[in-house]
Amino acid sequence: MFAASLIGIGSTLAAAFAFGLMGLGAWWNHDSASALTALWTVAGAVAVAAALVPPAYWSGRAVFGAAPSSPGRPSPFWLVPFVGYPVFILFGWLAHARGVAQLILGPIALIGTACLSVAFIAWLVRRLGPPLTPLRSWGHFSVGLTAMPLAAMFVEFVALLPLLFLLGVWLLSSPQGQAWVVGLEQSSMDPEAALQSMGELLKSPLVLLAVYGYVGLAIPFLEELIKTMAVWPFLRRGLAADEAFLGGALGGAGYALFEALFLTQPGETWVGTTFARVGASLLHIFTAALTSYGLMRAFRKRRPGLAVVTFVAAMTMHALWNMAAITIGISSIPFGATASPPAGNSNGLVALLLLGLTAVSAVGLVAPWRRLRALEAEQG
Repeated sequence: MFAASLIGIGSTLAAAFAFGLMGLGAWWNHDSASALTALWTVAGAVAVAAALVPPAYWSGRAVFGAAPSSPGRPSPFWLVPFVGYPVFILFGWLAHARGVAQLILGPIALIGTACLSVAFIAWLVRRLGPPLTPLRSWGHFSVGLTAMPLAAMFVEFVALLPLLFLLGVWLLSSPQGQAWVVGLEQSSMDPEAALQSMGELLKSPLVLLAVYGYVGLAIPFLEELIKTMAVWPFLRRGLAADEAFLGGALGGAGYALFEALFLTQPGETWVGTTFARVGASLLHIFTAALTSYGLMRAFRKRRPGLAVVTFVAAMTMHALWNMAAITIGISSIPFGATASPPAGNSNGLVALLLLGLTAVSAVGLVAPWRRLRALEAEQG
């Protein structure tokens, strides 16, 4: 953990420096859009490096022989920084909706909103859950912040390769695919025309099936498997039910922070996207807690069915979220005067589904602690 934290800090700061140089070059050439994108990445990398400092500190203490700290829960005083969340929302609104100091306020708003929202959820589950040592808490979190995203990106890329191959074959062999390629080449210098060309591509049922199948099914399946990684080191020795749930939640918090920093994009819809990412963070944290609990109980009690049930429940929630997000995204793409998006005018129902999943995740993170402790007391 100590070595991984130091490597993570060094590599993310190096990436931040490289993207910072790219951003300065873009700004010098009066390319504000590219400069903002580069600074956006710099902000995310710096936040990851800062989040890895506590794991490096606590693991370093253990490496160099310091007395271990006692298990505990975080103090209520940690709530004080969360009052600044509306300020960061204001910064983001000023930057993206009003264009005020966008290159400065935008990255600051990204770091503030992403870190504070995830930190609050992590603080809450730590207050409700069993006491843990700082080393254990930051260990679960750092696995979610580093190993989980890297593993997810690798396996998702490998899973994408067959789809890309089939898409290439379809584009080259079918009249519809060839027509789309020609249209894309003609509109390559016009963003609006390129977006309309994308709408033409999405009229194909095969393309829609591939998009929904990959983003709505394959990614949730792979990510929910990987998000149990926070408790893998404890499978042989075992964890109590509430500790397994909490360990998974903290790992999910690390994963949620990574996504909040690097998937949220600048633009006029930033405020709405940022609030939606809070729901996505709750979902990631809850599903990671659920699958980690099921996996640990399956190993301890020889009940593989429980791992399957919790995994299917978590994957279903994740799949519904991703499919809803895809539907909203596709609905914003122009399909021409004679066609409408595949889901029609269902954005209201889709938004209600997202709110419902957010509520289920929030209740799932707050409600089960007494039952988890009782279960451990009954079964040992």
